[in-house]
Amino acid sequence: MASEPSTPTSPRDDHEATKEWLENILETYHRSLAPDKDPKIGLQEWSIKPASDEREGFLSEQLAVGVSYSAAGEEHHVHLLAKLLPQDPFNRAFVIETLFDLREIKFYTEIKPALEGVERQYLTEDTIDPSWAPDLYYAKHKEEAESILVLADMCQRGYKVQDLTQGLTVAQAKSALVAIANVHAAALTLQIKEKEPLSQKYPYLLSTDQAVESFKCLIDRGLPLLLKFLESRKDRAAVRNGLQKYSGKDSIEVLRSILAPSDKLNTLVHCDFWCNNLLFKQEDESTRCSIIDWQMVMYGRPAIDVAMLISTSLEPAERRKHAQTLISDYWDAFMSRLSQFGVEKDAIKYTKEDLDEDYKAALAMSALVVVGSVDIALGSAGREERVLNLLTDLMNDGIL
Repeated sequence: MASEPSTPTSPRDDHEATKEWLENILETYHRSLAPDKDPKIGLQEWSIKPASDEREGFLSEQLAVGVSYSAAGEEHHVHLLAKLLPQDPFNRAFVIETLFDLREIKFYTEIKPALEGVERQYLTEDTIDPSWAPDLYYAKHKEEAESILVLADMCQRGYKVQDLTQGLTVAQAKSALVAIANVHAAALTLQIKEKEPLSQKYPYLLSTDQAVESFKCLIDRGLPLLLKFLESRKDRAAVRNGLQKYSGKDSIEVLRSILAPSDKLNTLVHCDFWCNNLLFKQEDESTRCSIIDWQMVMYGRPAIDVAMLISTSLEPAERRKHAQTLISDYWDAFMSRLSQFGVEKDAIKYTKEDLDEDYKAALAMSALVVVGSVDIALGSAGREERVLNLLTDLMNDGIL
């Protein structure tokens, strides 16, 4: 991004957002596109209000920005989403300590441009999907003081969040897995071509210890809720009994076994890859997917994303019927994109059988993440049954 003009302080909420702040964002964005050209921003109409979307939970405050303006003599009308540090002191301290805000800013300012550079080098225009993640308009970070990320609002471009209770359709799940397969392939290609591990190139990636700690905190919070809920579900006594052991060290061992990098193949992993972090758009016969919320991006096994999506975001009948086909869809997309990038199959020393093995291990981790997030499900009969069916299936299969 180009160096920005004099910067007004970022707002904490919509009441503090000013015309000067918005002009600075737009000027910085247009200078990043054409550094030698004065954009001469002229605001005409704009609105800034709290975003109604609740996808982010406690990780950020969000502002919805709509603005009509001129830049270099051209008229524009855009919808943006500004992500700010949470106002709640506890949540704010948590986000700063875990670097969730910085990590996502770095993803958009460093990682995403590098992956897109790989695509531009090897792919034709018609094989690149520019909407696989939102466009960056502006980012600023000052340690423990200020953090702001301004992105294109994909929901205003026809993308929608699928209802969590309903779950993903098979077409949506395939679209999401193809999208993340392309990301995995671009990241792996970047590592191979530059001969530098991504964990070294991007030292701020979520570490194994940080990921284990984050998910263990979820489990410690969610497991007691689920165990109490299951006291009244005599038909699920086996699930309750099976979950008891994960209140101790067993959960840490399960998490670490899959979150630790593999000795075979690692790439960039979203690590929070489920339906609430995906946006979908139907275009004729095709389904497009845009991936959001990259705060937990890490270096690890691609099966983490595959297992998390399939286990958390499909209705039980759809999961049982289509899981293996979806894994194959992911693998085919991953290998096809690697081939387009000029990476030979023999160069990666990783097979479909390796993916299947990692997938089983990642299913156990994903199930514990579901347990940790169970408060999202309790109180909704459909969501409760999805969680219980997942846990029952995995226990019956010997995975949990």
